Order: sequence, then C-alpha cells, then structure tokens
Amino acid sequence: MTSCTVDRRRHRALAMPACALALALLAPAAHADLAAELTKARSAPAQDVPRYTLQAGLAALAEGRTDHAVELFDRALTGIESMYANTESAARARSLWYEEGAKEFKGEPYERAMAYYYRGLLYLGAGDYENARASFRSGQLQDAFAEEDQNRSDFAVLMLLEGWASQLNGDTGMARDAYAELAVFRPKLQAPGAGANVLVVAELAGSPRKVADGIDNSEIVYRRPKRTPERHASLNIAGKPLALDLVEDVYYQAATRGGRPIDAVIRGKARFAANTGDIGAVLANVASEGSLLAAANGGGGGRALGAVAAAGAVLSIFSANVKPRADVRYWANLPETLHVSTLRYDGNLNAVQINLTDDQGQPVASDSLRIQTFRDARGNGLIWIKSRN
Repeated sequence: MTSCTVDRRRHRALAMPACALALALLAPAAHADLAAELTKARSAPAQDVPRYTLQAGLAALAEGRTDHAVELFDRALTGIESMYANTESAARARSLWYEEGAKEFKGEPYERAMAYYYRGLLYLGAGDYENARASFRSGQLQDAFAEEDQNRSDFAVLMLLEGWASQLNGDTGMARDAYAELAVFRPKLQAPGAGANVLVVAELAGSPRKVADGIDNSEIVYRRPKRTPERHASLNIAGKPLALDLVEDVYYQAATRGGRPIDAVIRGKARFAANTGDIGAVLANVASEGSLLAAANGGGGGRALGAVAAAGAVLSIFSANVKPRADVRYWANLPETLHVSTLRYDGNLNAVQINLTDDQGQPVASDSLRIQTFRDARGNGLIWIKSRN
C-alpha cells in the first residue's frame, strides 16, 4: 500500500511583488522542481517563457510556495488575457497563433482552462471564494473558445468547483445552478453536502502529450502519458477512509473540441473523428457559450475579469492566418486525471494518507507524491494532492 503522511503548516495564497519575482527568476531556488522550471524560463526564447511560467507556477504550488505560485500564475494569465484585447498588437499576435517558432505560447484551450483552475484553487486556499468562482468560470470560457468555433464547454471539474466556491460563499442559488450544469455531464456524481467544509482534489498521472504527425509533421495528435499506472486514489484522514471520484480526464479535454473527439489538428483546425469513440470519460452533452457568459456576468472579480470582459474579441481567433508546421509545445507537468471529494472535517488536515491503485486495484508507488493543505479564516479546508512532478 502506497501512502504519504505529511506534516505541513497551513499556507495562504499571498501575492508577491513583481520585483520579488524578478529576483526569484535570477536567484537559485531551494526546491529542485521549481528551480528547474525557473532555469528554463531564464534561458528560453521569449515565446516559450509563458509555458515555463505555467510549469513553474504548478511546481511552486506542489512545493508549498504559494506566494510564488500566485505571482507566476497571475503573470501567465495576464499573457493569456492579452490575446483577447481589442488592440492592434493583440490582433498581430492572434495572426501568428499557429505559426511554429513565432507565436508566444498561450496553450491549447484545455491548458488555458487549467491555468484558471489552478488560480481558482489558490483563491480557495486563501478563502477568497468570489475570485475563486470567477476563475473557475473563466476556465470554462477558455474551454468554450475552442477551435472550429464550437463555442462549447464540457469541463466538468470547473463546474463542480464553481459550485463549491458559491456554496462556501453562501450563494446557494448560484451553487445550485452550477451543480445542475455539472449533473448534465456527471449524472452519477453527488453534489457536495450542505455541511461539507473540506475539498479534496487529487491529480493523478502525467500530462497529455502533443505529438507531430502526418506529412512534414504538419499535424498534431494527442497521446496519453507513458509509464504512469496510477488510476484511482483513496484518502485516509485521521483514520477515516474517503473515496475520491474521477471528475475530469484532462487527456480527454486535450483530445476533443467542444466534446467532439478529433483525429488531428492541422493548420490550426481540428479534423474531427467520424464517430464519437471512447476517449476517457465520454461526455454526453455540452453547454453553450451564451450560458457561460450569462453566468459570468453575476460573478466575482480579480484576475478572471480580463477573460470575461474581453470575451467578444476571441472569435477573431477563428479567422487567424495559419501556417503548416505543427506546434507541439505543451504544458508538461499537468496531470492526466482529476479526482475530487468533499467532507465535513474540523480536525488537523495534515495527518493525511493517500493510497494509489492501478486499473486492477493493485497498489502503485509514486516517488514524487506531493500534498498541500489549506485552512482558511472561515474554517474551510482544501487538501491538494499531486502524484507526479
């Protein structure tokens, strides 16, 4: 049985001044994973810095350096949101959206959605529920801004987390609406109970891989990670067992557009499969962009407002000039799957054991399991688990 017991102090998501981040980028870091990503950011061409900034932000979160994580994700999201500004420079950037070697990395829709997912978790850890909700909504908007003008979102975990943030904030009507949307995609998943005050999120396995294929390597195809056998997770907290539900398949999000599986992406456009297939957890329905925008109008502020306010400009991306060479850069330390549960627990969050198993239920090991815990001023908690660096 594989388990990890941690004894960490509570962390708050505190913003770090830009000058402090600049010093962090220049000075050696005490933790290997974060240090490696910051080293890549220092030496990379300018167009690749955003990718390493995202990877560094996630590494910082995994190492419990939430102040660094906040600043790094804020910086990355500023770049993502700049793509939707109504300016000449943004229009030029969009015209290079698919040109290999020239575009600044902004990520595919699932990667941009995950950037808002992590920023939302940091807001949750700090007890800022309104900005958390706005971040999770903005992640859904990024998923809706997928290629082929689908204008759809099916990122179920963001719906769940939006509802959770609303529930913690006492906005019962908004929570009910988010959970109703979630039920369309995960009808067997129970919404968090009214008395729950702790959210558990476990991220398993490795990032979906982006691979060049086709003539002259002009196509992009997605592959699942290699040699990452963990498929299920359970939790033992203070002697109490807790099963975690599979809520999101990140590979599925990478390999689909608006819920439709794709064969490949070529010249910036998705070539869709002839049938729906069975990629990960197949989703049955999709929400419209209009419903997402309507919901966003009633939410909080913070970082997420940039993506929401500029939503009208995003459609110009679909008319962008494209080039034939495939861009196979991807966010390399994302997980493959997201597993979630909630419970009522007022005790110490740091006495946590995690059990990982494969598809056959056999225990598997992870030599880089990370656990971070947060308890905010209102007594609500977050346990965040990552099985791979």
